[in-house]
Amino acid sequence: MKKNLISRLAAAVLSATMVLGLAACGSKDEPGAETPGSETGGEVTLNVWHQWSNDTNELKKLYDQAVADYIKDNPNVKIETQTLDTEAYKTKISAEFAGDAKGIDVFYYWGAGTARKLVNADKLLPIDEYLTDDVKSRILEGSTTAFEYDGKLYSVPSFSWFMTLFANKKMFEDAGAKLPETYEDLVDAVEKLQKLDGVTPIAAGAKDGWNAAFIYQALALREVGADNINKMLTGEVPFEDAGYTEAANKLVELYDMGAFGKNPLESGNDDANAAFGNERAAMRIMGSWMANGIYTDTTATIDPANVVALNMPMVSGKGNATDYAGGFVESFWVNKNTANKEEAAKFAIYINERMGVAAYETGTGFSGWTTEADESNLNPLFIQIKEILGKSKAGVLAWDTSLDSEPATIHNEMVQTLFAPNADVDAFIEEHKAAINK
Repeated sequence: MKKNLISRLAAAVLSATMVLGLAACGSKDEPGAETPGSETGGEVTLNVWHQWSNDTNELKKLYDQAVADYIKDNPNVKIETQTLDTEAYKTKISAEFAGDAKGIDVFYYWGAGTARKLVNADKLLPIDEYLTDDVKSRILEGSTTAFEYDGKLYSVPSFSWFMTLFANKKMFEDAGAKLPETYEDLVDAVEKLQKLDGVTPIAAGAKDGWNAAFIYQALALREVGADNINKMLTGEVPFEDAGYTEAANKLVELYDMGAFGKNPLESGNDDANAAFGNERAAMRIMGSWMANGIYTDTTATIDPANVVALNMPMVSGKGNATDYAGGFVESFWVNKNTANKEEAAKFAIYINERMGVAAYETGTGFSGWTTEADESNLNPLFIQIKEILGKSKAGVLAWDTSLDSEPATIHNEMVQTLFAPNADVDAFIEEHKAAINK
């Protein structure tokens, strides 16, 4: 089965938020065909930044291969790449763009509210003029919402993600626990999994704020619902639904039970992935990109056959099982101050398409392009996620990419306070109201 069939499915399912583009050289059916832009003749160096810093990350490998192919087809272009892990990367990018970011031509970033501050500060290059009709025809319908500002398109989609509960079914069997479909199932599983020697029920990675926020957002999704959360994130309604408090209370309940281990704030994203991969944790709430890592991480000891991909557990009597967290928001953007606007835009479009198609083919993410892709090597976990996605309807982006920069930062930092003794849920709610309800 070819990717164009899946694209139509994804368009219906993921119409909430997405984006991507195209580019480069090759035949019309290949990623990057009929790249916009003219020959510059002279040698050009593009400084490209991204946040896939770990050599075990499959996305880093896919990026490196795409760059090698681009340089081969464009011998006048030299690509210099800089990487940092996610939290350090966010800090560094903000610092660079507080000035003119002269050392950056193209960079990986998040759309919607995250990029809005850069657009408002006139730091980003609109790329409309660099998109041919052929390029536009290959962008998945509905995938550019998070990249459009004031009628201009600043980037194109790469791939989308889907928030997934990964579970080690062998550990569940050993503990006599049921794979969780409801919050009550989750609580019961936590209690039973704690009896296994040396096992943390849920690897949180809460030292990184976005990891902590993922867990809260999963609970809030079930308490409040995608429609209401999206209205809150876009400012249509205030942050006041009682479900936000209930979600915080549930997270505190899980912490107090020991669901995240003794000191979840001491371990970050990579630590949590390693804990799950080396069977020191039974569950991990993470984006669908983790599915591929479970099969390709050579440092992990887990048997991939023991891992299952699950939807977020429901809260009895609340929410819709078809609501999900995820969508198209990650992409490569162009610094408006680049000295090589055309070549930078050309490469940004190319790398977004290449990463979108490659991510899909390797079971890392869902492509924002209708470009045909080989599905023969999709791993079983990714297929499970795709099946869940096929039943999903209303999506919510990660809050720190939908909200403006200041409330997004406050959200991540305040969620971390729930992963500590004597958490103050009232203070958590009031800080959110002050930051979001302006």
